[in-house]
Amino acid sequence: MLRLRLLTASIGLPLILVAIAIGAPAFATLLAVVAAVSAFELCHLAPGLRRGDPLVVLGIAWAAILALRYFVNSADLLAAGMALPLVLSLVLMLPKGDRRPGFTAWSWTVAAALYVGWLLGHWGGLYRMHDGVALVLFGMLVTFAYDTGAFFTGRRFGRHKLSPGISAGKTWEGVAGGVALALCVGLLVRLVTLHLGHGFPLSAGLTPATAVLLAVVAQLGDLVESALKRSASIKDAGVILPGHGGMLDRFDSLLFTGTMLYFVSLWTGM
Repeated sequence: MLRLRLLTASIGLPLILVAIAIGAPAFATLLAVVAAVSAFELCHLAPGLRRGDPLVVLGIAWAAILALRYFVNSADLLAAGMALPLVLSLVLMLPKGDRRPGFTAWSWTVAAALYVGWLLGHWGGLYRMHDGVALVLFGMLVTFAYDTGAFFTGRRFGRHKLSPGISAGKTWEGVAGGVALALCVGLLVRLVTLHLGHGFPLSAGLTPATAVLLAVVAQLGDLVESALKRSASIKDAGVILPGHGGMLDRFDSLLFTGTMLYFVSLWTGM
């Protein structure tokens, strides 16, 4: 399992970095794919939603649309991307013969679009900012560093459970290791960026504070997804990423960290 996890990461991380480096079309495509697959996985946690159900198809498309909203310059298109799928989802609740999708199925569809698509879309907002590529690299690498540090530290030294009612594997020792690695990687990203002669949007004082904040938020994002899986009585949201589970299992932290970094960037005037 560990070997599969490392192999998947060794392939996936370079692909993400290449998409960031190529430009907006490649990065937007990455966000759309992650949103669509994650929404598909989330919809299938819902009782009563079957594979190929129109509500599932709508949830997948809606999540992808919302994830791409910062790459669209038309306010009317943005409004349509929110309003029209919402109306259609309500229409799809109308009974067909003896079958009634029900409020629970509809709620999971809307949740998939908002939880995955809306939150993930903040990475697009970061990318479009001044020095956006540096912000995205910083945010993603800090998030991945936290996940990696927490996993290996918790695996080796974990004794005190963080939240046994949600996830038995999470420990306070893992949190400490994750925060430490996230902090180191955040500082390293700033140092390397400046060394290469590029500007870095975070000051020397704000960089470590933001890295620690993102580490905390990453853990919250992971716990939220664990709570969703527990409510559905499953271990992994999917199987698309060997050693990690589903796309949502791998990118759950990014849903929270991208949102937080986006607003930190706005509030600090970057």
